[in-house]
Amino acid sequence: MNANYYRDRYGDYGDIHLPKTYRVYFDSLCDEYKRYSKENKLLDLAYVITHGFDVKEAVKSILVSHPHVSTHDIQRAIWSLTAAVNHVDSIGDRGNSLDTDIDILIEDLLRCYRLPLDNSIPHYLEENFRHVDEITLYVANGWEIASQNVNDCQMYKDDDFVFYPGDDELLQNYHQKDIDSGNIGQIFPVGPCPEPWYGNPMTAKIIILGDMPRSDDFIDRCANVILSFEPSLMEEVQTMVRKWMSLDGNGIYDSKEFGQSGICAGDAYNSVTYRHWIDELRNLSWKLKIDEQNLMDQVCVINANAYYAVGGHDPLVSGLLPSQYYLRILINYLINNKSGERPLFLIPSTGLHKVWKKVLGYWIENEVMLSNELILIDQPNIKLKLTPELIGKNNIKNLLRKIK
Repeated sequence: MNANYYRDRYGDYGDIHLPKTYRVYFDSLCDEYKRYSKENKLLDLAYVITHGFDVKEAVKSILVSHPHVSTHDIQRAIWSLTAAVNHVDSIGDRGNSLDTDIDILIEDLLRCYRLPLDNSIPHYLEENFRHVDEITLYVANGWEIASQNVNDCQMYKDDDFVFYPGDDELLQNYHQKDIDSGNIGQIFPVGPCPEPWYGNPMTAKIIILGDMPRSDDFIDRCANVILSFEPSLMEEVQTMVRKWMSLDGNGIYDSKEFGQSGICAGDAYNSVTYRHWIDELRNLSWKLKIDEQNLMDQVCVINANAYYAVGGHDPLVSGLLPSQYYLRILINYLINNKSGERPLFLIPSTGLHKVWKKVLGYWIENEVMLSNELILIDQPNIKLKLTPELIGKNNIKNLLRKIK
């Protein structure tokens, strides 16, 4: 497939649009609506939604600019598309508001949507929405592409922005809106390397669903200076990060991999958030009197948002990003398709539970919650501590069973 196919059809990431007029998708009485296939409508909608398109605003614009189009006409189109996604003949009026019907369509559509990024095949809708094979998981992983842009000389570079394909324009759009509103508390800085996860989610037996990286300009700059004196150590850190992004590599921390400098790459990786989780896991291993390295080997932390933000830390502040939609595919794979036993998921606070509900969507979040492989720390836990008391006695038993 031509690498420019999506750009030609849907525009650049900063100017995403539907290739047909809005009425073709949402006006059930429009003649063009009837002539354009449901499959094409669904694929167009899935692509633009995952890249920041607002369906509700599009529908609102139809009602404003075409007064003869009724809300019921639009709902009939939404019901028809929802039925097509779910492979049923029809869906009737269930007494929902228009916004609720749109939300249901989006939820059902995106759980089926697959977007390969290697240009080998076009995007498609998976008939069995629970199915994600390993090939699909890898070719849809935009962090594999991003990993190739990790700077060869510095982990933190002021004029460089490593990003998941499609994320950068949405972050820049948010950045500009933030500046225009006079609020500078949530700007995403260029420079720091993004951190989608620490460790390897494909091999981890325990997966912590975390927050987002915390930026510390002093530590970032010091990291560059310190590592500049040890080029071989810098290379080890970069290799570790690139492997993680590519769904490869080892666990969250490997003390056995000492470099020429006598310390391991994890020791030299000066990420504030990474260091937090290493400290918490180390303290937990001490309190449980278990082997530290054995615990580290089994753990991966997935961040709800991979990018640093200056100021407050709301992982959803810029809206859902393509990289966050990818997390739905990744978690789906780990729950329903990974060979062997499921990993044990740990959500370390009630605040993060609310965040992950939105990141994963209702269906996948519900599957995680209803599984027997979940530890939910049902407290605010603002500092995201991992203590035996917070985790709970029965959950500790489940955790220990996983790592033995």
